[in-house]
Amino acid sequence: MAGWKNWSSWGSWSGGLVEVAEMIYAYIDSEGTWFKSNSGAIAGDEYTILIDTQYNADRMRGLLSAMENKGLPDPRVVVLTHHHGDHAWTTYMLKNAVTVCHERTARMVESMLGLDPSMYKAIFPDLDFMGARYTIPDVAFSGDKLTLKSHGAPKAEVIPVGHTHTPGDAIVYVPDHKVVFTGDLVFYNVTPLAIDAHLAGWIDALDQLLDMDADTYVPGHGPVTGEEGVREAKDYLEIVLREAERLMGSSEDLLEMAKKVNLGRFAEWKDPERIIPNLERALMEISGIPPEQPLPNVMETAMKMGQYRQWLQSK
Repeated sequence: MAGWKNWSSWGSWSGGLVEVAEMIYAYIDSEGTWFKSNSGAIAGDEYTILIDTQYNADRMRGLLSAMENKGLPDPRVVVLTHHHGDHAWTTYMLKNAVTVCHERTARMVESMLGLDPSMYKAIFPDLDFMGARYTIPDVAFSGDKLTLKSHGAPKAEVIPVGHTHTPGDAIVYVPDHKVVFTGDLVFYNVTPLAIDAHLAGWIDALDQLLDMDADTYVPGHGPVTGEEGVREAKDYLEIVLREAERLMGSSEDLLEMAKKVNLGRFAEWKDPERIIPNLERALMEISGIPPEQPLPNVMETAMKMGQYRQWLQSK
């Protein structure tokens, strides 16, 4: 299958390590497309709490270099918001840090230890997967909340939100500064990806975010935002579910159904081809298939994403 090339040319924003509140930082990728995710840092006097890693060794070294240049202490705690590799593959590079995640995320990581990330080269030939691999997390928590406190840093609350974008999503909330690191609950100016999702649960979790006492949201992909980014993510997911309801029962294949989806303003967001797995997941959900059940043929879905993108480019 031909790889996807130059699919991320629609819009950009400033990237790098940005202080969003006192001693609270967002590491923003200026593209936010496939595998190019954001991380976060909460700096204390002695160590930094890191939120999510990067997908390959070179990008992780870039994050650590940016932290060093800002004078941040070394990370000693790493929180994974979910199991996807672009957020979790390089925890092993932080040899003096403890990796923390929700127990459902830990189970997902353990189930994927045998995955070779170089398999994605067939789809993304321009991406570098050197140094990408899963490592078993050190601490898996359950319950409603885990509170973290680095001396000299504000309190951080790791809050699980159930099966949303993935089975074990969690957010990191810094209440004293009204900052939320959303993980991939929020994609902003980048199309959400629902391949492992429970869309109804995801929408409910976005409502929870909007009910929080927060002003600043650091998304998993895209620029830092306020409530508007959360509302936009919710609007997109509601469109997907609504369109899936309309198309349910169609005799057409997934690609042809996706071509009929009216994405409105979201057609201008990066990676619009994700409507293929998003629609597929929504149709499964409406049919009553449990969200834990994977898509039936991920490689075929990936092929249809490529065909959808070619269709868009031919219009």
